Amino acid sequence: MKKPLLDRRMLEHFPWTLLLSMLGLIFCGLTNLYSISGGETSDWNVFTRQGLICGLGLGVMLLAPLIDYRGFRRLAWPLYGLGLLFLALVDSFGVSVNNATRWLQLTSTLRFQPSEFMKFALVMVLACWFSRQKDKGRAEALGFKDLLVPAALVLPPCWIVAKQPDVGTALHLFLIAVPMLLFQQLKRRIVVVMIAALLTVPGWLFLFDGLQWLEAKEIIKPYHLQRYNTFLNPEKDPNGKGWQITQSKSAIGSGQILGRGFMEGSQQKYGFLPAAETDFAFAALAEEWGFVGALALLALFLSLCWAALGVVRRSAEMFGTMLALGLTSMLFWQAAINVAMVTGLFPVVGIPLPFISYGGTSTLVAMVGVGLVLNVGMRRYVYGDDPVTENPKVWRNGLLVPAVAPELQVRRLKPYDPLEPELHPAHRLPHCRPWAKHLTDKWLREFHAPE
Repeated sequence: MKKPLLDRRMLEHFPWTLLLSMLGLIFCGLTNLYSISGGETSDWNVFTRQGLICGLGLGVMLLAPLIDYRGFRRLAWPLYGLGLLFLALVDSFGVSVNNATRWLQLTSTLRFQPSEFMKFALVMVLACWFSRQKDKGRAEALGFKDLLVPAALVLPPCWIVAKQPDVGTALHLFLIAVPMLLFQQLKRRIVVVMIAALLTVPGWLFLFDGLQWLEAKEIIKPYHLQRYNTFLNPEKDPNGKGWQITQSKSAIGSGQILGRGFMEGSQQKYGFLPAAETDFAFAALAEEWGFVGALALLALFLSLCWAALGVVRRSAEMFGTMLALGLTSMLFWQAAINVAMVTGLFPVVGIPLPFISYGGTSTLVAMVGVGLVLNVGMRRYVYGDDPVTENPKVWRNGLLVPAVAPELQVRRLKPYDPLEPELHPAHRLPHCRPWAKHLTDKWLREFHAPE
């Protein structure tokens, strides 16, 4: 009999909280874009386009569970190389918008942002590399030489993206890799160097004119320093360089507790709030729904990240753990930077808010990322159609011994306790679905009776 693509037993471990949180964010984003577009549903306004993009993303997500995520390991390096190729093509064939060249024009109305695709490719290749170190049986902590490969993977795309120029996305690419690195066992001297850099570099940059030195050496551009000065004192030029953040704060503050009401946001309706559908979508939403609406939106993001971290904790093997962690890091940092930027806690760097801001490439990458995390969560266990034949030596004289497959190391488990759902019955195997419950009671008493 042909094996089905999707085992129905996988649905027993489906991360419903993660999916429902994402759907809630998509609903909030589409509602916000409908208000920004003035209730119009023309063929090519931002609401219609985003709706089509979300529909396409949901279709891809429905296909994601049909493919075991472990098969993507062989695609990690090709995807990374393809991402670097796309970034290189931007320099020669890219389309410039607002003095920034970040897009490739596919059709007259369709553009593609390679830096968003690079985020996904970077997570894949780092997850592949870190998990391979674990598969090799490496027990000692990682040293400086061991981190040369991850650094060689992270720094080139950051440098290329920063030259576009897009410092915000370059910073995002770097931050994606930080939790994946901290998840590893590092040697003590690396931890000491990281803590020292975290304490000294900001002080040198902001207290001892380090930014001016970087500008004099042409490492950063004059507009980078100007953007930092605007962040410190936007009221100095409220009608010029500080216009964006000043209007954003005004829109958020005017929402007060319950907001102005749906489609009643004057700041974005009359054009005072710039980029209301993209970078400052959170400010437009806070104006109409107030503090309560903004808090509810942040609660959805918290629920999504918390559910994704639950998948990280329960993943069956290292590649799934690192993949889910990297994708969670991607979504968390993007949301955190955007909200901090819009509220004036971080310089304006042009980072969209996942699922809320208008943007085709960003939305598709975020939805595919959530789909892969769902994939990892569903495959918490390894399934077997005929477990007795596939694992003939799992049970021997009533005792558990190592299974045939090397990744399925089994151990004696505690008796079933309904108050502790993580403790499985004695007849279950770690990382295996409890297939024994489908067998007869006689077979269980004969072969799997607890001592």
